[in-house]
This record gives sequence, C-alpha cells and structure tokens, in this order.
Amino acid sequence: MSVLATLGTRADAASNEETAYRRESARKIEVLERSRAFAYRRLNLIRKVAETASEETDAKKACDARIAAAFVEIGWIGGSLDELDEKGREAETKFRPVAEAIGSGDETAMLAALDAFEAWFIERFGRDFCSVFDRYAPDTPKVDF
Repeated sequence: MSVLATLGTRADAASNEETAYRRESARKIEVLERSRAFAYRRLNLIRKVAETASEETDAKKACDARIAAAFVEIGWIGGSLDELDEKGREAETKFRPVAEAIGSGDETAMLAALDAFEAWFIERFGRDFCSVFDRYAPDTPKVDF
C-alpha cells in the first residue's frame, strides 16, 4: 500500500500546487483589472478636463472651469466650486496645478502635476485617487406587481 500512499501524496501535492496557482492568478488578474480601470478613469477624467474651457481666453476662468468639470465628473459637486467643503477646497488647491498645466499644453508639467496630486491624495486620504470613482450600488430586489 505504500505505492498508493505515495501516489496519493503526489496527487495531493499537485492539487495544492494547482490551487495555489489559481489563487495567485486570480489575485494577479484583480491587480491588473484595477490597474486598467484606474488608467482609463484617469484618461477619461483628463480628457474631460482638457476639453473644458478650451476656448476660454481668461486663464483663471479656464482653470476654474477645468477644476469644476473634474469635480463634477467625480461627483464631488453639482456644478459650482462654491459647493466645496473644507476637504474639497484642499483638493481644489492641490488639483489646480493639473488644470493649469493642461491649459498651458505642457505635457511634462501636466503629468508631473497629476502625479504630484495623486501622491498627495494617497498620503492625505490613504487610497488611490481613482478609487473616488468607485460607486456602491446596493442590490435592489426586483418586485413584480
């Protein structure tokens, strides 16, 4: 019976190896999915901000409009920067260099400003900036009358 025990041990080891691989693969896929989702969120937000106030000649008004567009897109405000609370004002101050760099057309400055803003956000709030787009949608029962 030692042959059966040895084969059983090998089968268990193969099963454990497969299970570990599947678990690691699932974890890696989750990381890659989140990374992709955040990259597209970032792209779409900056696209929206860049399209806003492109014809505005007053740099301050254009910058304010870009910040407002970003914060509306995120869901922090309904349309006016006047709606911001204290944390929102802090975020506005930190996001302003991004909006200004977009207005200047300096890609290097814009990417550096965006990186700095996102680093600040992680330090300040303990989560990635792109996670602000996560929306909890509770399950609602379907009721037929």
